[in-house]
Amino acid sequence: MSFRIRAFGRSDVGQVRRRNEDTLAVEPSRGIVVVADGMGGAPAGDIASALAVQEVVRGLHAGEGMAEAIGRANRKILELVAARPAFAGMGSTVTALRLVPGTGRFILGHVGDSRAYRLSGGVFTQITEDHTLVRDLVRSGKLPANQEKGHPLSHVLSRVLGSEDDLVVDEIEGVAKDGDRFLLCSDGLVKVMEDSELEDRVRGADPASLEEAVGGIVEEGNLRGAPDNITVALLAVDASPFPQRLPTSP
Repeated sequence: MSFRIRAFGRSDVGQVRRRNEDTLAVEPSRGIVVVADGMGGAPAGDIASALAVQEVVRGLHAGEGMAEAIGRANRKILELVAARPAFAGMGSTVTALRLVPGTGRFILGHVGDSRAYRLSGGVFTQITEDHTLVRDLVRSGKLPANQEKGHPLSHVLSRVLGSEDDLVVDEIEGVAKDGDRFLLCSDGLVKVMEDSELEDRVRGADPASLEEAVGGIVEEGNLRGAPDNITVALLAVDASPFPQRLPTSP
């Protein structure tokens, strides 16, 4: 079955930060969405996130695998830091979705605490797992899950592009279904909106007007004070056939 892919994204500086260290790429025709968040407060975080997105998109265009593309982006950031010591400490998260047009197969690559959610078959789930010190403590049973949100160390990343040579990339693969929706966002959004609220927004999104849905989410984040940059992207999948081009008369 052939799928139609629609996607739209927006990145906003928020209400507190002086510059936007998030970077976004949205290519509906290729089924690609990439969100990256430069390390807040670190040198050249905006450069790191831009480099991450650029290299991941370039790799996917060239037919590289998701982990390979993200791994190369990581190496590019490390090389830049080695060449310019003033950039020491910069890094970036990355969450990248590639949905192969015409097949429904998708692959998601993820490092850091930006997120991807999926609405499928009526069920809304977070399909990435945050790579943070606090989340690692919860996973190991050293911290109760109800103490994770609002923890003073919740911003400390345990895995990020630009931190190590042998970077482990989470990969999630699957097949999208008719009516699926994917939401990718930086952590600036989840600081001010609950998952249940994001679910309501995604459920209510009109596939023909994703720009309006994304704009509404960003606007709500700003109304709540947006202490960090906010980046949001929605991708919608449906099985509606594309209009057939009628043959022209000779």
